[in-house]
Amino acid sequence: MTFFYKLRKFTKYLQGVFSIGKWKSLKEAATFIYICATVFLSVVGLFLFSFLSFIMGYETFTPIHKMPRTQGLTLLTIFLGMLLIDFLMGTFFVWLYDKLILAPTENIISEIEKRTEKAAAAFPAEMRQLVEDNPFIKVSSTGTWVDSIDRYITLAGNEKYYDETTGCFNRKYLQQVLSNMLKNEMIVDIRSSGSIQTYGSRTYAVYMIDIDHFKRINDDFGHQYGDVILALVGKTLRKIVANKGVVVRNGGEEFLLIVCLTYPESLETYAENVRAIFEKQVRITGQAQGKNRPVTCSIGYTPLPLIREMPTSISVQDHVKIADQAMYMSKMSGRNTWHGVEAYRPPASEAEVKKLIESIEYGEKVRYIRILHP
Repeated sequence: MTFFYKLRKFTKYLQGVFSIGKWKSLKEAATFIYICATVFLSVVGLFLFSFLSFIMGYETFTPIHKMPRTQGLTLLTIFLGMLLIDFLMGTFFVWLYDKLILAPTENIISEIEKRTEKAAAAFPAEMRQLVEDNPFIKVSSTGTWVDSIDRYITLAGNEKYYDETTGCFNRKYLQQVLSNMLKNEMIVDIRSSGSIQTYGSRTYAVYMIDIDHFKRINDDFGHQYGDVILALVGKTLRKIVANKGVVVRNGGEEFLLIVCLTYPESLETYAENVRAIFEKQVRITGQAQGKNRPVTCSIGYTPLPLIREMPTSISVQDHVKIADQAMYMSKMSGRNTWHGVEAYRPPASEAEVKKLIESIEYGEKVRYIRILHP
């Protein structure tokens, strides 16, 4: 039992030694360096011994006990010399690695971890949750010191994209960070799954959500209470989305949900769930007259990309415009409802794509899209 335990331990240690760039100690790095030096010098020593044996007129691959005295002494001299060079060269490179790479890296990691802890402590819990639940953020998991830097950049770098009132990302995050990530994700997914969606493939969507009669809330109860409702909306939407996407405050009382659903999850069913949960959980409460009623929302959505055959023809920002038009239709239909678009056939030209972006009513008229509603 002890033998197998030691064997497993030794095997695990060797795995660490040959995991270049993932060394957790100087011992693992030193072992790797000495092994490389030994292999290299063994090849050099064999070549040198063969060369000298050829010059002296001896056969190279002769059993040691049959070697002439001169050839045997030559082999012994080369062996001892290579051992000495191996030790000196290995020690030098281990020292060099420690001074130039390992020690500075450990200092950097230590400083970054301290700053990360301070940043995490300073940020609201909602901010940390946004980063942890964000499915579009790709943090490396190589087990190297790069992870520590990635974690710090991911946390601290997103501070400027945080909306304190709602606890959500702000519009700057969509414009400067999320748009590029989504574009790359879409292209990768479509290339891997093709234009036809299959069971389990990922479906992206943009949902534009606007609080109904928000101006009336501000007028009746004041802007301070309006901020309370905004915070409640942000909390509710983040809970709905969870780790399927991100919530962005688009400005004022408008919110964007950028979600990643698994096919065949229905976009319209998701929209109805958001509407129903919103109406149930976002309420004006209190003892004053009129302070016990639900707050509703109007929703518009579009799949991302809307036209899978032309995934790069419509930008993320233009998808937001399309979702905004669908949301406006919900407003015009009496509020507390949803409208969405669904691709029917791809436009014939870039000019037609632009017309579709400018007016989804035009897109429906010429049958590029369908407009869905309850």
